[in-house]
Amino acid sequence: MRNLSKILALFLLIFIFSTLACNKDDSPTQSKKVAMLAQGTTFEDRAFLQSCKTGLELAKADFMLKCEYNLDTATNNYQERIAYFGDQNFDLIILIGYMWNDATAIAAEKYPNSKFVLVDTELSNPQPNAVSILFDVDEAAFPLGFLSAWWADSHDSESAAAGYVGALEIPQIRQFTEPFLSGVNRYNQNYGKSINIMGDYAGDFFNADLGMHIADSLIGLGVDIIFGVGSETGNGALLQAKQAGKWGIGVDVDQYISYPEVSNILISSAIKGLDNAIYAVVSTFVNNTFVGGGIYRGNLSNTGVGLAPYHDYDELIPDSIKIEVDKIKAGIIDGSISTGW
Repeated sequence: MRNLSKILALFLLIFIFSTLACNKDDSPTQSKKVAMLAQGTTFEDRAFLQSCKTGLELAKADFMLKCEYNLDTATNNYQERIAYFGDQNFDLIILIGYMWNDATAIAAEKYPNSKFVLVDTELSNPQPNAVSILFDVDEAAFPLGFLSAWWADSHDSESAAAGYVGALEIPQIRQFTEPFLSGVNRYNQNYGKSINIMGDYAGDFFNADLGMHIADSLIGLGVDIIFGVGSETGNGALLQAKQAGKWGIGVDVDQYISYPEVSNILISSAIKGLDNAIYAVVSTFVNNTFVGGGIYRGNLSNTGVGLAPYHDYDELIPDSIKIEVDKIKAGIIDGSISTGW
């Protein structure tokens, strides 16, 4: 009888430990389903979308999430694409870009048990289960405009010019290009110069050939350094700058690393911390501190935006210009310098 009791006690312990193990495997953290939706041709665009995916991949590894990615070039099926994941009870749905605004607001009401993140624009109709991620990219573009003006001036004393190629003429792109031009103007005012400013918008995020064509036209007009803004189109502009023996400024990520084909002509990049922001917001979701209806904002002061290292050009930029760029950044942070945005 005593042996039987020991056997029963042993089986009871095995049952308890097995139950605990099963409960651990089925923990909420491990079972959460996350979807990331975007418009485009590839998440590996070496810029905006790739940075977004990197942020979620980091969260996936740390929090053992189940993640799915959805990409399409169509512009008329946003609600249907969200509904696909909402109907499957995905816990978190991340929408990349301004084009998802209306569809996100509708879906957040339709699927109250899901959480939503709208990246790079503010939800026009705030919802208690949705967060917007915004970036003050003008704070990075402005000092890079100043730097670009100096670079053009120091390499083309007779007809120096800085330019940009933007994907679409929308606020998310203009927040890069217009402060960039304001930074050029600051250089002109500070040093009594007249660096020319040129630029154009392609009307398309995903057309590298068109980006190259516009950049080629600008270079033909005398542009020495080009700010390529907008996924594959911006990448095309940078590639054309390289082929023409000119220089460039990257965007969204440190493109010296992500786009090695043009690394040797990149002075710097205007970094938008998409990966860090997405990781941070997903972390709040996992830890049940997700604050719906709010905004996560990245800026210079919290390193949500910034300037990439000068890499190959670090020794070619004099300390006086580096100090001036740092002063501009400090002034933007303390409010004494306006980016014009």
